[in-house]
Amino acid sequence: MRLIRPGIFLLVLGSLAATGCRKTPQEVERPERIQSKRVVFYDSTTYAKLARLWEKYYDAYPSEDAYANWMYAAFYADFKDVASMIDKGLAMYPANPALLDLAARSKNWGHNSLEGRQLLEKATRLDPSYIEPWVSLAVEYIVQGDRENADVALRHMLDGGAVDDAVMDFNYNMIASLDTNAILITNGDNDTFPGWILTRIIRFRPDVMVVNRSLLNLKDYAEAVMKGGAPTFASITELDSLMNQKSSWVENEHPGKGPVRWVMTVGDRLVERLINACDRVGRPVYLACTVENYGLWKEREGTSTNLGLVTLVTASKTSAAEHIRRVLKIWATEYRAGGLDSWQLHASGPASASRALVSNYAAGLHSLMPQIESAGSDVQIELFRWYRSHVMDLLDKKFVDQANSMWFGRNRPKEIMNWARAKGWTGD
Repeated sequence: MRLIRPGIFLLVLGSLAATGCRKTPQEVERPERIQSKRVVFYDSTTYAKLARLWEKYYDAYPSEDAYANWMYAAFYADFKDVASMIDKGLAMYPANPALLDLAARSKNWGHNSLEGRQLLEKATRLDPSYIEPWVSLAVEYIVQGDRENADVALRHMLDGGAVDDAVMDFNYNMIASLDTNAILITNGDNDTFPGWILTRIIRFRPDVMVVNRSLLNLKDYAEAVMKGGAPTFASITELDSLMNQKSSWVENEHPGKGPVRWVMTVGDRLVERLINACDRVGRPVYLACTVENYGLWKEREGTSTNLGLVTLVTASKTSAAEHIRRVLKIWATEYRAGGLDSWQLHASGPASASRALVSNYAAGLHSLMPQIESAGSDVQIELFRWYRSHVMDLLDKKFVDQANSMWFGRNRPKEIMNWARAKGWTGD
């Protein structure tokens, strides 16, 4: 038998003793990765909880990835000290693109900050495949009227999969509904960036101009919109005057909600001016269905034409009935639904931003139901099948029965009547 030399034996014992005495990190489960609100949207309470979970995870397993997730959750939770927390992270991880992006977004520098733009551009140089700084830069460049760099940023968003298929299809379908040379007024990320990508990069309907209502609160963006081809709706002097005005409250009657108070921002006033300017030159303007105006442009309610996913708010020589017939045909035959049918969307949870857009299809069909009924049985059946195939199974369970009920009624085609009875409709 081979003997272990005493020195080696003591060394092994010492190694084992040291291993036995070492404290291992407490077992902490890794939280879910924080994604852009364009993809998953939670409330502030949920983000605060996620921030605490990531902080705990970082304490156990410190890394720049864990710190970046912690900071994103804290940023979305609107923690008061988030800017200093991000700066602390950058001191430890100065080449982390996520922290550079957050630093640019947390400083409240505005859209004309050289320092903020340099942080974002540094993030893209470090990792061109990381999408978030490209998103911020696309806005920066568009606000500045830098079309070339804006298109570079939008192309990176497209190539990097920043917009999923369901969101892209939703924007495609809105734009497909518009007349030639139209302006589409949008509201947020998921009805603006995809529209810019479609019209500017993919070149689907390049005649259409997508204008973001929120960005019109910025003087530079308002100027860029006019330089980009929109009719002049304000002089430089008028823009300066408007930008110095404070938001004001308006109160209007809203269908189903009674009197509603709403803030009239500078951007809203400029939307009104833009609509008036386009009316004068005969250029059509539409509001995306995601723009809830609560009657901000109340004087146009009698002349606007609801088309399901968009509303035409300028005067037209074409009758409302003809506009609606045209859109119903496009809806039944040209609207894209590949994203709606994707396994990714069907497997997504209720916080999915893409899934939240689906209800707009049901709401749009419901709002057009009188016109669908009068369009004839063929149109009814085509749109009914479209709804059943692509929308019904994606609706929130709390609302699906209510949405289905729009198809209940007498004098429906036999196919719809049979389905309605199977769903419990009694014919009342």
